[in-house]
Amino acid sequence: MYMSRGGKKGDINRRIKIKPNINIGLIVLILLIGILFIRLGNVLKNNRERGAFAYVQLLNLGMPIIEAQAYDEGTYAENRISLKSVCLQVLGLNNISYMGIIKNEVSFFNNLGDNKSSNLSLSFNPFHVSEDSILKSPQNGDKQNVQIGDSKNTQIYNPSLKKELNKSRPEVLIYHSHTTENYNASEPDSLNEDTNVVGVGDVLTHELEENYGISVIHDKTDHCISYNDSYTRSGETVDKYLKEYGDFKMIIDLHRDSIEDKSITTTEVYGMSASKIMFVNAKNSTRYEKNKELTDKVFNKTAELFPTLPTKILTYNRGKNAFNQSKSDGCLLFEIGSHTNTPDESKVTAECMARVIAEILNKK
Repeated sequence: MYMSRGGKKGDINRRIKIKPNINIGLIVLILLIGILFIRLGNVLKNNRERGAFAYVQLLNLGMPIIEAQAYDEGTYAENRISLKSVCLQVLGLNNISYMGIIKNEVSFFNNLGDNKSSNLSLSFNPFHVSEDSILKSPQNGDKQNVQIGDSKNTQIYNPSLKKELNKSRPEVLIYHSHTTENYNASEPDSLNEDTNVVGVGDVLTHELEENYGISVIHDKTDHCISYNDSYTRSGETVDKYLKEYGDFKMIIDLHRDSIEDKSITTTEVYGMSASKIMFVNAKNSTRYEKNKELTDKVFNKTAELFPTLPTKILTYNRGKNAFNQSKSDGCLLFEIGSHTNTPDESKVTAECMARVIAEILNKK
């Protein structure tokens, strides 16, 4: 009876189609992982920072014994591309901001941002009144079209601080452990002194000598031939000047930061766009307490004169070669702006810092 209705058993099996067991969720997961790996490759490829800090952090997580015995925090002290920031970039979460969310939701705001000829602007800052917000008629003798590098034409300058220059007794030494650090987002390293930290050092030197009578040695030696050894070479430079001149009142290692978001490192000083400044200390300096005392003094004076200019004092437990700060009580490390700032913005900050230094060294 069964065989007559259904035919042979083999025929039935042949008519049954075996459907493959496809796990759609697994395929989606593999695709997502593939996309994330592609994004990771692009992030690492476009990473201009030296030192492979993210990889080192990953290694430390996987093998704590290496972190305990071989990891030198100072080697990676100035790296900003960490494992956390790489993950955020891969996931596309690194640039989340209220403005970005608004632009995504309301296309009108997107058009405002893309239209460079538009005179419309938006501000989310709380309302406040400042001297710079009030329209004033220029007084007799006021100069317009201020040139960068001549703070005498601005409110930055304080003529009462000027003293007679004595070139035979330098008071300040300026040098650059990372000489090629450049103010150009598309070219973060350059030997062009018009655009790199050396040019900012030139403005600081000019301001201190010409406007405040403070004798300066500005050393422009390229210490960045090998990045990992830059502090060793710059330390030799500092030793050379200490041997020739004795100690200095201030020994300044002038750098710039590497923060992608320009709004974090930019402010305004008397109507001029300026780069913010950060100060760096190393606890493994044999003179840490004296270094900290001087850094605090410079930071506080900067905050007093130019409140929006300083960001913070960053202190490392172990700086590479203690950032050479064991060599003198007067050692300072400045980070003026970032590669996303312009040279002119950073030179305005140099004018401000010349005023700060003069307030500390020249004021009776």
